Amino acid sequence: LPASQQEHIFNAAWGGSHKTGQLICNACNQSFSTNVDEVFSLYTTAIMNAWSFKGQRHKSVPIIELDGDYVLEAGAKLRIKPEKPLFEEKNLPNGQIRTKISFNSKGEAKRWLNNGGAESWLGRSLTPEEREYLLSLIKESEPQRREPEPQEASTTLNLRNQYRSSAHTILKCLGFFLPDLVCSPLTQPIRQFARYDEGDWRLFAVEPEQFFSLGEEITNLLGLGVYHNSVEIYWSSSSRMIVGILTLLNRVKRAVIISNNYAGSDKILYVFEDTNLSKKPPTAILAEIDSSKFCQPLLGVQYFAQPTKMYEYFYNELVGLTSIYNPIDAMKAELIKSLEEVNKHHTTLEGSTIDQYQTLYLNFFIKLGKVLQVSVDSVKIDSKLQEYGFSRLRLELKGRNITDPEVESIIVQAFDSVLSDWTQNRL
Repeated sequence: LPASQQEHIFNAAWGGSHKTGQLICNACNQSFSTNVDEVFSLYTTAIMNAWSFKGQRHKSVPIIELDGDYVLEAGAKLRIKPEKPLFEEKNLPNGQIRTKISFNSKGEAKRWLNNGGAESWLGRSLTPEEREYLLSLIKESEPQRREPEPQEASTTLNLRNQYRSSAHTILKCLGFFLPDLVCSPLTQPIRQFARYDEGDWRLFAVEPEQFFSLGEEITNLLGLGVYHNSVEIYWSSSSRMIVGILTLLNRVKRAVIISNNYAGSDKILYVFEDTNLSKKPPTAILAEIDSSKFCQPLLGVQYFAQPTKMYEYFYNELVGLTSIYNPIDAMKAELIKSLEEVNKHHTTLEGSTIDQYQTLYLNFFIKLGKVLQVSVDSVKIDSKLQEYGFSRLRLELKGRNITDPEVESIIVQAFDSVLSDWTQNRL
């Protein structure tokens, strides 16, 4: 060290952008990048697709290829897979041939006509009259819409490499902020597992039971949402363990035992890095904990002892991410974008502005009902919005600046409160 090839602390495919040559050598970097660290791309692609943002190594927002006839474009927009024009020919009794040509869009049909596709199909040049006739057919054509059906999808999960990649990232965070611990004998087993695939991964992989999460508190306080990756490391005197928790884009968690031979005080190291391609180094907060003030241990762990339980855990996580989080996250991203668009055209809070906010929220919950296949009572939604602050916006805060902290707080809290009522079946 320093290595000539710099390594991302949080993988570029996850949206990480800060690199350093001070943590691992070129050989280790190459081994992790080719064999281990791409193992989470299934999860991060789904999250980035829903929220319409890309990582450093993506040329555009990731597109999700489904097994059927569709793809998920940015914002979880379902689109038919691009296809070549479909030709159907029928021989008529008079010796003529009737041809039907299908395109995915009128734009595709025009490109086919203008770029020589028609000439290649006919085997000759078009006359001006023929070209004009075909163009008129394209303009006058009516779309034949297909309602999308549930799509099949399958994948293979490499859980061993998921935990190797998690350990790798947690150790890099330790190396960046507390390098002496990474070189300590306490961490040798996890280093051997991460780098050389030594040991049973189930001895390192655990479900954490956190009494207090510094990461969740900071995420809520700073409003980081999915636009960050983080690592929490717990030194627990009661369990005699050091446990690291990697959280990818605020959605996917993996907990790894860094050491099970710890003797010392309780503390937490929280490390996070945003995904806005700023290339700024991660931020860290180290907190000493007085465990005597807690009514239960700071951290508990649960091993994946039973294969059935293990399967259910990862299956449910993946199904939840793809079938619930993905569409709902996409709707949230669209809602936020629409709210920002409203704010661009208004400087003060007026009745018409409040009406637009209310309409956007109602449309969100109607779409949410369709995704979850439950009925939506728009009257109750409207009533709750008024109860949770919209009536106050109308009666007390009209004329205030749109960016007034009190106004912004009510707009956000009203939505969060109604969503909470929804998820707890109180509507």
